[in-house]
Amino acid sequence: MLRALIIDDEPLVIKDLQGLLEMHCPSVSVVGTATSSSEGMRLLKESEADLVFVDIQIDEVSGLELIKQSALDKIQVIFVTAHNRYAIEAFKLSAIDYLLKPVDPEELSDAVEKASENLEKDQLHIQLKTLAHNLLPEKQAKKIVLTDMDGIHIIDIPEILWCHANGSYTEFVMQDGEKITVSKHLKTYEKVLTKHGLKRVHRSYIVNILNISKIDRAKGELRMKNGSTLPITLASDMVKSILTMLQV
Repeated sequence: MLRALIIDDEPLVIKDLQGLLEMHCPSVSVVGTATSSSEGMRLLKESEADLVFVDIQIDEVSGLELIKQSALDKIQVIFVTAHNRYAIEAFKLSAIDYLLKPVDPEELSDAVEKASENLEKDQLHIQLKTLAHNLLPEKQAKKIVLTDMDGIHIIDIPEILWCHANGSYTEFVMQDGEKITVSKHLKTYEKVLTKHGLKRVHRSYIVNILNISKIDRAKGELRMKNGSTLPITLASDMVKSILTMLQV
């Protein structure tokens, strides 16, 4: 049984979420609720919860700051938010789960299932740090959290050369030659990465188009600036799309 807290300054949201959890997530037991940041902090420090649902903005304190100040690692966090798509993108990049208000029952069940699977991973502080970075309004390089068998990687997205589908796994190849293989499908990363200069050019590849040095249609390959090549034959419309993105 997962012990859960709900922290939100809207009592009605708390009531609705409790009802949805009772109906759709019988493995979750709500052991405490709070409608203020101060009460939420007390709950986080005093209860031995496994999971916390927290609003992204509680009175004058952000839910992100509240979780960071609690200094807890052995807990899973699901943010409940009405924020815009820019904020949602930041959650995806940091691998922290979120639910949009009003909460959808199916998405709630999926989020709880993922939280249960990730409970033993000691990576919350890294995810929160990445989320805070990606929420900054400045136009700076965004980061993405990747987890493989060796550990947790915080990657600057422009450092990615390409991503390659390998069955249910995805291999990330970096500019310095490092390779990171994660146990998620390529499609998981498509929407997020294509907003940052990468493009799905093939069913098996997402490529950083800023690192393409040559589109060799005769040989059926893409040459990257570091000298590596990818065995990809691009259709004419894809070539035009890449050139448009590059403003060539």
